[in-house]
Amino acid sequence: MSSNVEQIKSRLGVVDVVQSYLKLINAGSNLKAACPFHKEKTPSFFVSPSRESWHCFGCNRGGDIFSFVMEIEGVEFPEALKILAARAGVELEQVDMKQVSERSRLVELLETAKRFYENELKKNSDVIAYLKERGLKGETAKAFGIGFAPDEWRSLNVFLSARGFSNPEIEKAGMAIKKSSVVSSQLSDFYDRFRSRIMFPLNNSSGQIAGFSARIFAKEDDKMGKYINTPQTILYDKSKLLYGFDKAKNEIRKKDFCILVEGQMDVIMSHQAGFKNTVAVSGTALTADHLRMIKRLTNNLVMAFDKDEAGLRASKKGIDMALAEGIEVKVAIVPLGKDPADAIKDNPKEWENAVSDSKHIIEFYLNSFSELPNNLKRKEIEKTVLPYIAILQSEIEKAHWVKETAKKLSISEEPIWEELKKVKSLRDSGSQNTREGNFANPAPRTRLKLLGDRLLGFVLWQKNADSADLKKQVELAAKKHGFKMPDAAAADKLVFEAELFYSNCGNLIEEFKKLDIEFEREKTKSMLEEITSEIRRLEAGRDESKLKECMDRFHELSKKLSEIE
Repeated sequence: MSSNVEQIKSRLGVVDVVQSYLKLINAGSNLKAACPFHKEKTPSFFVSPSRESWHCFGCNRGGDIFSFVMEIEGVEFPEALKILAARAGVELEQVDMKQVSERSRLVELLETAKRFYENELKKNSDVIAYLKERGLKGETAKAFGIGFAPDEWRSLNVFLSARGFSNPEIEKAGMAIKKSSVVSSQLSDFYDRFRSRIMFPLNNSSGQIAGFSARIFAKEDDKMGKYINTPQTILYDKSKLLYGFDKAKNEIRKKDFCILVEGQMDVIMSHQAGFKNTVAVSGTALTADHLRMIKRLTNNLVMAFDKDEAGLRASKKGIDMALAEGIEVKVAIVPLGKDPADAIKDNPKEWENAVSDSKHIIEFYLNSFSELPNNLKRKEIEKTVLPYIAILQSEIEKAHWVKETAKKLSISEEPIWEELKKVKSLRDSGSQNTREGNFANPAPRTRLKLLGDRLLGFVLWQKNADSADLKKQVELAAKKHGFKMPDAAAADKLVFEAELFYSNCGNLIEEFKKLDIEFEREKTKSMLEEITSEIRRLEAGRDESKLKECMDRFHELSKKLSEIE
């Protein structure tokens, strides 16, 4: 695998790859552009030919050509590797040719099954009439590859077997079930998993078929679910697949928000109505992997529910995870008793209004509870709204929602802030402090962290400076501040940032001194804020000696700050 990567990088430069997606303009020895991953007026996306890397100082994404393709295409590393290998003319070396061959074989099997189901749909006028009655157009059904599994035990099995696929292969692809206590692999020992069902192909993010979701068409039976999906296979992992994502990813990036609905028909009808940035989970709750896919393209998520709020309660874990990762979650409310597909069929304007009028999850709940009696309103807000506010990544956003909550309760903000501390304490001590998945985007940097990073980047950049005076300055700063050295990737990013900001400065020594002073000032201010909070806490108690120590420290820091300024 490493040789594949090295070959591709030797043939494709970062500028070649990035400028095939973006218009780059010169910025000294580097190039810049408006970032494709977040909205901005002033370009903060830079490409460094010398480092073969890119970085956006607005949204803090960055990396090499592979990470860029993963971000811009919304794919995982294997897909990015294939895209770049094809472009570079590199024939990929497969680590396990047997496994690769098996995957290709199963994809071919599923494509053959898809064609079978599509042909069966053409023969079944009742199913076609049902789909039309649901509001589905023929061209939409064709675009999504919708088909039909006949009400027969072995029709698909016979069809696939006649085309050279073995029973073990059909079973591995999730398309057949083997009779219990049967050892042989005769045709009669296997039967079709899907029978009398409308078939929805499930594609991965690259558009390659991975399995099926099947809706029952015959009369529903308690023993049979309304929907059943392909089981876990080497191609299909429900926790990593979003239905419609392959068709929606470009629109998600373009419109800068993703609409999440609950079912296949909701996705299809939403696309048909022009909302092509719509996806759905398939057979599972929203997962960290799903959020990772969405977050590569946008930080804005609109979730669709009806007015009974049951869907909201069922989706609480996913909402928590999304908010914790800095994704703004809004709620689109469709009329009671309707799903998006029905709303679009009855009146497409209803769905358009639901999306355009979507409310932030916190605003939605504050509005929902506003008509309750005061005591009940307070309890519901405390139970439901405060945990969401506590999860928010941005302190500014937290302050905004604390203010709005205080208005709804007709109280001051202080008691809400106090309750939030309790919520956070419970979260930190409980299971919720374990975050699911590691997302590409780190938390926003404070000013102190930003200055510290810039100073460290300057130190790393100029640690072997030709100027003895500059080298001495950076060595003294490194010793004074006791910087913890980052890993290679983080260090490269910090050096890249320092290079961009300071390479064109006339006097690097003076610039470094200014930066060092500014960092020292911000660090002192931060320490003053901490000691002030400690003094307030101690003033409420009786520890006079500790309070005196803190007061002395406060005066020392105040004096130091005045000297710096």
